Amino acid sequence: MTKKLFRRFPAALFFLATLAVAAPDDGMASSTAKRAPVFTPSVLPYPFSSAVQVGDILYLSGDIGVDASGRALVPGGIVAETRTMFDRIGATLQRHGLDFDDLFKCTVMLADMSEWPAFNAIYAEYFEAGSYPTRSAMGVAGLALGARVEMECVAWNPQ
Repeated sequence: MTKKLFRRFPAALFFLATLAVAAPDDGMASSTAKRAPVFTPSVLPYPFSSAVQVGDILYLSGDIGVDASGRALVPGGIVAETRTMFDRIGATLQRHGLDFDDLFKCTVMLADMSEWPAFNAIYAEYFEAGSYPTRSAMGVAGLALGARVEMECVAWNPQ
């Protein structure tokens, strides 16, 4: 059927092909073109990026409550580690012109689920009530450097 159609209307086929080739660039090609991920190197002495931008999404690496050297946890257990972890996540967000309101997904890993209430109390301080990111929380057998908590997040960052 298609062959018959093209034989019957060769002028229409030529016209359509000409339109397709001669169509002006309306910017659609550039807006749908693939963009390479943009990597934000970690300030810590480890082989990972602190964040990677892919399209309009910023993926943050998991963060823990380490000191400035990145080689030791801050003293004080779950409370101190959680606050330091949030400070580190906040610094990564700021490097991209974002804040905690731009997060839409967080994954929380706890070395001891009995510390979940202490973590939750601090977590709630960083977000407006009713505007929390979606979240998963799980107990894990171990975290880097023996951390009590680790959290990775995903943020909306329109380009």
